[in-house]
Amino acid sequence: MKLLCARQMKTYDLAITAVFVALVVTLGYAFIFLPNVEAVTATVFISGFLLGKKRGSIVGLLGEFIYASLNPYGASMPPLLAAQVASMGLTGLLGGSVGSRYKEKITLSAVLLLRFALWGILLTLIYDVATCAGFFAFAGFSARQMLASLAVGLPFYAVHLGSNAIIFASVVPVLLKKALDRKLLREREYR
Repeated sequence: MKLLCARQMKTYDLAITAVFVALVVTLGYAFIFLPNVEAVTATVFISGFLLGKKRGSIVGLLGEFIYASLNPYGASMPPLLAAQVASMGLTGLLGGSVGSRYKEKITLSAVLLLRFALWGILLTLIYDVATCAGFFAFAGFSARQMLASLAVGLPFYAVHLGSNAIIFASVVPVLLKKALDRKLLREREYR
């Protein structure tokens, strides 16, 4: 009987992980026409929060790899792809770390919303810095060209940081509260 339960849990874990990977890719495409507004980071964070560090990292790595490789605007070059995939893997890992602090319940408060906004800003900043480094490595820019590129990109980085701060402060805590209150993911009981 124990073997059957273990197999069922493995199948269930695999299915839920695959659903989150598909959600990452789908939401990536859904927001593709809004420059620097995306739901991928939040979705990967939520997957880590609910599924744990390991599976959150897997969702981030696989979801971002598929999305960045099959992007309608063109596939990312290897250094940029590596930065994108690593950043999202880290996002899932950190989501799992944060999730381990909230075993059963989330109480929405101004402090919690601020914390989540700061998580969104930090993870977006890590992603933006890593992807800039990956792009610069690929392009072979000089220091002057890098600074010029960063200066031109500042408004885009600001939109990315701001939109993710808003998403992390408003959408992420509400979705996590609903998931935990309704015990939507039974494997949290087994962590």
